[in-house]
Amino acid sequence: MNRDNILPAEILVNLYCPQCQHLAVWNPATMIEDKGWILEYDLEAAQFFFWKRRGQQPITPEFLFDEGYCSWHGMTPLDLEESARIHRELAPLLAQDRLIYINRLKEEWVGYVAQLKADGWRKAQNT
Repeated sequence: MNRDNILPAEILVNLYCPQCQHLAVWNPATMIEDKGWILEYDLEAAQFFFWKRRGQQPITPEFLFDEGYCSWHGMTPLDLEESARIHRELAPLLAQDRLIYINRLKEEWVGYVAQLKADGWRKAQNT
């Protein structure tokens, strides 16, 4: 996700999944970790794109990720798939009763987010 479309995709230099995170040479100045996933940013380039908005205020991996300028669309890298799964499973309810469908959808999503919090996903902690 690239909030406000300020940053090009190239700001994300490397993305390491939990299975390949051992390939990363950890640098907290340019990287952030979320539940085994490591995102590495080109902070010099990010600073260039933000200079009008933030002046000389330093850009950090935490700022880019937590503020949604270069992070997951949702709370995890798999949120879109999970959302589609929940909607698919509840689709029969939509034809029966829209209110029941909406309430079940809300219950499912609240439960999903609670599990993400318990599992330690970074973006879920603030919801």
